[in-house]
Amino acid sequence: MEEFKKNIQSNFNEWKEHGKCSQAIELNKNIGGEYFCESNPHFFTGDLAADLVLVHLNPKRNKSKVSGKYNVEKPRFNSFEEYFDYFRYFGRYNYGKNSERTHKSPFDKKQIRFLKPLNILPFTGNDIYKDLEIVIDNKLQIELIPFGSDNFNYNEVGIKNIEPFIDNILSLIAAKERKQVIFCGRVFDSILNDYVSKKKVHEFKLQKTDGTFTKGDYHFIEIDIKHNDKVIKAVIAPQYAMQGMPIEQYGIQLNRLLNNKTSK
Repeated sequence: MEEFKKNIQSNFNEWKEHGKCSQAIELNKNIGGEYFCESNPHFFTGDLAADLVLVHLNPKRNKSKVSGKYNVEKPRFNSFEEYFDYFRYFGRYNYGKNSERTHKSPFDKKQIRFLKPLNILPFTGNDIYKDLEIVIDNKLQIELIPFGSDNFNYNEVGIKNIEPFIDNILSLIAAKERKQVIFCGRVFDSILNDYVSKKKVHEFKLQKTDGTFTKGDYHFIEIDIKHNDKVIKAVIAPQYAMQGMPIEQYGIQLNRLLNNKTSK
């Protein structure tokens, strides 16, 4: 975990001193264009030692409509400690009792609905702001690539360019025992292909609010990831980012899958 934190600090120092991060500059050079924003990196949100880990591709950043390039954002943090603390306690800053509670994110509410059935996080069930704080600060969300972009085309970015970032996050995940690791998005099936030693696809339909079931199938992909001398057991959630899907039922299905495993 200290190596992961040192890498964050190195990038923050470059951003603060030079306005850009050399890792992002090198990544764009390898891709052949300004694919990723070279400032304002976002590595993680929450607790690096959390039992529950969610992995996403990268933060969203939009290019300027005028220049067609990413704006160079200057850090608003006075120190690395302040920068790190902001992401460690992002939930408290935005939803805690001393916050203005003006940050209302559908994405964060969606996380509660998906993760509540797993019974890993201590949700209250009656205090939405406290539950929003919990869903962010009591788990670990990792960005595979900490540099933002307006989209993420796996084939355009290239697996060779992604590999150093894969190794970085897998080292962090493997640094301690986790109760559950979830990779959010179908593209992780391709990204992690060379690291997976075992895979099992689970297919099912989801119950909608009117009691009927979805016409299309949904999936979870159980995987074993070999990393150095360890095996990371994880799940890929291909449809996690789909709009309008019954996300709570998706979480219920994941809980059933996990309970079936532990009961065998």
